[in-house]
Amino acid sequence: MSHQHIGFWRNNRRLTSLVVGMVFLMTAFPAFAEFKPRDRKPASGHSRAGGSRGCASNGSIPLTPLAPQTYIGKTTSTRPMLAWYMSSSQNVRFRLAEFDSDNNPKQIGKVQEIPTIVGINKLELPHDYPELTVGKTYLWQISIDCENSPIVRRAEFTVIQPQLLAKNQFTSISESVNYYAENDLWYEALQEALKGTDNGKLGESGATLVKNLAESEILIGNDVEQKNTQQRIEYLQKIASDR
Repeated sequence: MSHQHIGFWRNNRRLTSLVVGMVFLMTAFPAFAEFKPRDRKPASGHSRAGGSRGCASNGSIPLTPLAPQTYIGKTTSTRPMLAWYMSSSQNVRFRLAEFDSDNNPKQIGKVQEIPTIVGINKLELPHDYPELTVGKTYLWQISIDCENSPIVRRAEFTVIQPQLLAKNQFTSISESVNYYAENDLWYEALQEALKGTDNGKLGESGATLVKNLAESEILIGNDVEQKNTQQRIEYLQKIASDR
């Protein structure tokens, strides 16, 4: 066999090995789609007004909803899963409201007292609340008592028609997270990401989503509101870094 043929054979082997290696890496470490919502309708002042102070001390992260706060999120679920971060395990009070035709939030159901854990907390809309209505916009609120003053955090979302999306059969959690993230469905994407995590943790795909969430928040409102949003972005980035 000539030196030319030997060199060609060796180069082909190297190329084949490189391709196989790349395929293996892509399979072993699936890429996560980024949550980059195309339509970010600004939330009402009801959600943007809250400051970033909380019961946190020594640089710890205060009560933080893991959902779009400066704009209105989207879900197809009539009982979405809601999530937030806690630095302590004290109880939170949960409220839900529906916006009326004048864009005023009207409370639905009773206030719920919910025990929490340190880290990521999840709440699927309880069954003693009515199912949500497609086309309506809602506000969810969590609050805690801190130094004789309640700390309140709110976020807004709209329930959209599930028929707008294709009916997909997912073969993995990462596949479902990618699908929902690509379709701007924050609540579904985070719910899927948290399925494979330890209690109170985000996991890799959840951390990626929260990092994307921080990047997606928009600086709107007055100077105080923008400062509060910037602080919230920093807290979300810290939460994402602690998987």
